[in-house]
Amino acid sequence: MAPAEFIPQLDKISTANLYKASTAADVRMQLYLTGRTHELFSEFAKDARAKVMQLGGRDGILNGASGYVAQSELMKMWGDAFKPWQDTFDRLRKQAVKIPFGVLAVEQKRLVLPEVGLTPLSSSMTSPQMTSSFRGRKLNESVVDGVFDSQYRTLLNAAEEYLYGDGLSLSDRVWKLDRDTRKMITDIIMDGVANKKSAWDISQLIDQTMGANDDCPRWTSSRLYGMTPADRMSNPTGLLSGDACDGSGVSYNALRLARTAIQKVHALATDKVMEMQPWVTGEQINLSAAHAEDDECDDVADGGENGDGVYPKGEIELPIHPNCLCFKTSVQISNEEFTSRMHDWMTGEGDWPEMDQYADDIGGNIDNSVMPESASLAVWLFGKSPEELDQ
Repeated sequence: MAPAEFIPQLDKISTANLYKASTAADVRMQLYLTGRTHELFSEFAKDARAKVMQLGGRDGILNGASGYVAQSELMKMWGDAFKPWQDTFDRLRKQAVKIPFGVLAVEQKRLVLPEVGLTPLSSSMTSPQMTSSFRGRKLNESVVDGVFDSQYRTLLNAAEEYLYGDGLSLSDRVWKLDRDTRKMITDIIMDGVANKKSAWDISQLIDQTMGANDDCPRWTSSRLYGMTPADRMSNPTGLLSGDACDGSGVSYNALRLARTAIQKVHALATDKVMEMQPWVTGEQINLSAAHAEDDECDDVADGGENGDGVYPKGEIELPIHPNCLCFKTSVQISNEEFTSRMHDWMTGEGDWPEMDQYADDIGGNIDNSVMPESASLAVWLFGKSPEELDQ
């Protein structure tokens, strides 16, 4: 299915649950990356074991010459595994930044368009031109594609330059992961040659260093495609629960890096969307369903003016710690207040500077439809494969 064909399914999500749906889509993306990471690194470990055993010769021992060949061959093999992992990671980061804007698109359709006297766009995202009188001028309903491209780029750049606890930016951390893995593999081979370890022992050490689990891709596949949309919505962060993909070594480090980065860009985008929406007055911090032990997350979720985890928009920065799965939901004005303020704003009886800015943010007219921007949210909630976003 093409991305546009998934968009009508967003009608199944209540307005109150849209930010929760954004979290479910983001976590489902991370689950896909988890399975793909273990798949790629497990395949590398398997191929590396076979190569080392082959080069061990009849006596099963690597000498200086065969050790050098093994090191050269495994460096190339690692590059062949790491490049598709990095490409997948980069691609998913770009999708993660778009997911929260799907929430904005749906709320624009449900909350704003009816108030300006327009019929929301059909599921096919096409409709006849419609006009209505608005603040003394004529407005045309239009389909705007790519209206948030500048916001996407800004948020991705901000996430790229964000310094983590180790003082490194994202690109530095990816480079370090690659470099450290290459060094570990080289050290294992050179130490094995120097100490006359068997090719079998060397291959097992490489396998342990990768820390990938052959069972993980199958487990993630069952979670991705076996759970119903209702299951995903009822417990979004629980998608990642289970020990089949715990991993260790390189696999764990890669996923820790990737999950934190994806969570970061998704959180930045969520903050931006909430900032843009005049009807959102605050944010509530929610613990992950997989949250087991008390930590700083509990303090934040139990904090705020009333001790209910509600804060002014943008006050809390997520993720709170690496691998954090806390998520935000919005606090909004009542439907009655929204309708009243929109009426006064449209008729010129009341000022609403935030709504003026919001109109500019979505392309200059308050009657713009931005439903095409909900494709990432829809596909990651209801799709069968991330490749469907490329159709």
